[in-house]
Amino acid sequence: MLKLTKQMKADIRKLREQDIIVCEACGSDKISEKMWVDSNSFISIDGEAYYKYNEMNDGEEYWCNKCYEETLPIHISEYEGDKDA
Repeated sequence: MLKLTKQMKADIRKLREQDIIVCEACGSDKISEKMWVDSNSFISIDGEAYYKYNEMNDGEEYWCNKCYEETLPIHISEYEGDKDA
């Protein structure tokens, strides 16, 4: 298991706030991505497990857990810009 530093926690919080991807249809940030992960390489942060992934799925399939449909994720700034236009 990896050791978590204060800097790593700060970086993760920053990513959560600024680099959020959302569903292009509804704007939800509850997006899942299909991929292969190494089950034995993970870190736990605030009760959440974060796994090291081995490779992406060839089809790059994404799922919105709010719409319950396949989706294409977009950056939150794109979604907000499209909504304002």
